[in-house]
Amino acid sequence: MGSKSGLGLLLAMPSTLVVAAFALLPVGASLLISFTDWRGLGQPAWVGLANYWALLEDARFHRYLRQTLVYAALAVPLGVVLPLAIALALRNLAGPWNLIFRVVFYLPVVTGVVATALLFQALIGLFPFNPLARPETVLPTLAAFSAWQGMGGAILLYLAGLARIPRELYEAAALDGAGPWQSFRFVTLPQILPVVSLVLVLSTIAAIQVFEVVLFMTRGGPGDASTTVALYIYTNAFRYFRSGYATALAWVLALGLFLLILLQRRLERRVYDAEV
Repeated sequence: MGSKSGLGLLLAMPSTLVVAAFALLPVGASLLISFTDWRGLGQPAWVGLANYWALLEDARFHRYLRQTLVYAALAVPLGVVLPLAIALALRNLAGPWNLIFRVVFYLPVVTGVVATALLFQALIGLFPFNPLARPETVLPTLAAFSAWQGMGGAILLYLAGLARIPRELYEAAALDGAGPWQSFRFVTLPQILPVVSLVLVLSTIAAIQVFEVVLFMTRGGPGDASTTVALYIYTNAFRYFRSGYATALAWVLALGLFLLILLQRRLERRVYDAEV
């Protein structure tokens, strides 16, 4: 038994070393950098918690954090509910149209952010005004784009979850007089709650960390109306060369996202317990 355990550890050693070299060590290094005043070159100067204390007085960080949360509050529901509605429709769609629509909805995922951003901006050109150029409409527009660009993956997850629901459950519900809404409420939704939870977590992570969409489509404008925390981190690191402060921002964002996911999971557990 001991020799087998030793062999297993030996076989796992190469992958463990790779993870340590390319994941754990950079994470540890970034934590140390967050306690320094470093411009990316030269010797870092240790400043302790100064970078983190500076966050408390950084009005721009507070404003960009609010804008990030507003964006997330718009993008996450769209990224969870809209793909579910489309997946339910596709499940009942027979024939070649089912495959065609699956390809159409998944195409923006594989084409990438840049290509889909250019297409989205071309579609926006058909409107009488550019919603990306107005502070009051830029965040909802970016949220709509993100929901459209990423819904293909969520649709596939939902379709996989829906395919695993036994037909007998719907037949039993129909015998009890359940209509479409009752079947969804008491059969479909409880069965796919784990998938909904997964899509919700993935959508939340993507929304809080949104960067490419903002960089390519608005660069944080108009003014700074669409600047997010991730874009502010990028600006501090690569425009102002405040690597220590940018790293502290990144750690605060990561910690906040971790706590948000924990709260979200706790709420989901309560909902799941109530359903079952």
